[in-house]
Amino acid sequence: MTQAQPESPTPSPASKPFSPVLLRWAGYGLLVLTTLDLFTILFPPRFTNPIWEFETMGAIVERVPVPLLAAALIFFGEMQFRSKWERPVLKFLSWVSMLFGIFLLLLVPLGVTNTLRLNSQSMDLISNQFSQQLEQVAAFEKQINDASAEQIKGFLESQGVTLEGDAARAPKEQMLSQLSQFKERMQEQVEIEKASRRNRLMESSAKWNLSALISGFLFIYIWYLTRWARSAKKKRSKASKTQPAA
Repeated sequence: MTQAQPESPTPSPASKPFSPVLLRWAGYGLLVLTTLDLFTILFPPRFTNPIWEFETMGAIVERVPVPLLAAALIFFGEMQFRSKWERPVLKFLSWVSMLFGIFLLLLVPLGVTNTLRLNSQSMDLISNQFSQQLEQVAAFEKQINDASAEQIKGFLESQGVTLEGDAARAPKEQMLSQLSQFKERMQEQVEIEKASRRNRLMESSAKWNLSALISGFLFIYIWYLTRWARSAKKKRSKASKTQPAA
């Protein structure tokens, strides 16, 4: 007859290895700190504001590595050396991983939409500012056209400007020529500013949207890998039913 093997006793808290327990508590701590940080980011909410939505998305995505590390530390070692209170917590966190992954994936279309809206608003703002400056230049140009050469010369001399050469002979033409060059430089600066803002916006959008996409799939994959946490109780109950009675 084969002698029945005695059941291995459940390790007491004092006999648990120090390293995995420390790693898991570090993960819980990181998760709590991240939750508090996300709370301060999301409140007070300003929905329908594309600037707030875009910047909030960036702030969330920039902090994703912390909860990723927290999940890796918390789920380390599966069910080995776990306390009883951790079993429902692990199941809950497994589902939270999937929900957070879906949330990150949903940020991608929102980020793309807000990128287009912010780009349109930025271009309109620059164009409106340029139009206002052109109106001021046009008003000044009209004053020059209405004034005589002697009036322009006298005005410039009253401002301490001494005219020489061609400028002294035709001050009106010289000023109109300088105004024309000034408008051309303004147009060049406007195009440069538009390109600069568009590039900065697109770089941030590409970085944050791609990061949200990758992070979303990673959290969903964590949910998939932690199916043991969601089915641990079920497996234990099956094992207890199949165990022969004494």
